[in-house]
Amino acid sequence: MAVSWQRRLAARAPAAVFLVEGARIGPVRETLALSPGIRLVDTPRHASVLVVAGDVPTGWRDDLRRIHDQLPAPFVSVWCCCESFEALCNPIRNDAVEALPQGVVETHRELMLGKRDSAPRLLPDEPPNSWEGLGDDGHGGEGMMGGTPYGRPMAMNMQDDLRDGLTLDTLTFRLGPFHSALPPGLQAEVSLQGDLVQTWTVTRKPFASVVEPIFHAARQEPVPIVEIELARARHHLRRLYRGLWIAGWPRLAERTLRMAGQLSPNSDIAGLRYTLERGGLWRLALPEPGRGALDEAQARQLGGPAARAAGIDDDLRSQDAHYRRLGFAPTCREAGDTAARWQQWLDEIEQSLVLAGQAARHDLKTAEADAVETPRGPWADAFPHDMSDLLGEVLPGLEWSEALLTLASLDVAALDLHPLGETRLPGPGHAGQKGHA
Repeated sequence: MAVSWQRRLAARAPAAVFLVEGARIGPVRETLALSPGIRLVDTPRHASVLVVAGDVPTGWRDDLRRIHDQLPAPFVSVWCCCESFEALCNPIRNDAVEALPQGVVETHRELMLGKRDSAPRLLPDEPPNSWEGLGDDGHGGEGMMGGTPYGRPMAMNMQDDLRDGLTLDTLTFRLGPFHSALPPGLQAEVSLQGDLVQTWTVTRKPFASVVEPIFHAARQEPVPIVEIELARARHHLRRLYRGLWIAGWPRLAERTLRMAGQLSPNSDIAGLRYTLERGGLWRLALPEPGRGALDEAQARQLGGPAARAAGIDDDLRSQDAHYRRLGFAPTCREAGDTAARWQQWLDEIEQSLVLAGQAARHDLKTAEADAVETPRGPWADAFPHDMSDLLGEVLPGLEWSEALLTLASLDVAALDLHPLGETRLPGPGHAGQKGHA
């Protein structure tokens, strides 16, 4: 009787979901985050449902197996717009993103009530590092400091700390490619001394970022300015949502995300900005002034909001006659640091909403084609390409929390040249095609 009561109680609880984001899937995280009955978690060890959405290349499948097997039993995996593992019998598929949340909730309920079996493990039950019986005492260690005691490599590189010159043990580990604080697909080898990032080496590039179809349409023909500016504001609000979530402000993150789904030409974010400022985001959460700053060359390479946050007023909208008719001029910050990029998001969201309202009254379309300022950066003769190697220059020397918030402020993935739903040809990050920002 107690077991039955516990199962019913578990079935009523929100489904704890760990999301693996593949390529070309769009805002699936944002869809799940706002869905009743779903609670996104940051580690598979706290999840009962693994959702794999989007294409996961063959080279990433071993990492996905390790994530799959970290979920505690009972658990299930749900596959959206991707192929499941062959070892899974009767895998749960849901290829409509709109129907995914309800499918996840129902699957979780069936699992908790015992109507569905837990997913099988895919990897052998053995430690990643052999240690039993090895070393002087049979625990994997060698001498005073060597080996892998109990299967865990020791931190012992002893480099000078970048912060104050002290010599500390260095812990080196791999992060990604499906870490919730990283761009999907990004994998890095990171060395920490205490909480200070000593080195950051990208070992796998992130998947190309997807923008709304209207930015692709604007490359072909004039499009309504009101629609493209609302799409731009949505993109920046979603970026802000992810940043706030990483910063540990989940309620404001959800409020930001809901605002992104309700945008209209009459929308206003003054209340959101006021809450962020009065709540102490700049003082309590973000790095101090000057931290995470880009130099001029780095800012120009990234382009888009990151460049304008460093005082570079490059924006293809300045070349459009109808934008000039609306009085458009690039809005810029000067510092070029992490806080400036977060503030730049708010500035550009406000500007896009003003432009959308003005354009709606005049029914204006863009005057130019073949060149469009995407939320990621300018797309004309060239397109924004992958800039993830820049992280190895910017993140070392930052404390861990500063590094994650700085990373959240940098859109380093290449731009996907094809809208969702279109057959993809080789593009950014694929062999046979190169791009320049």
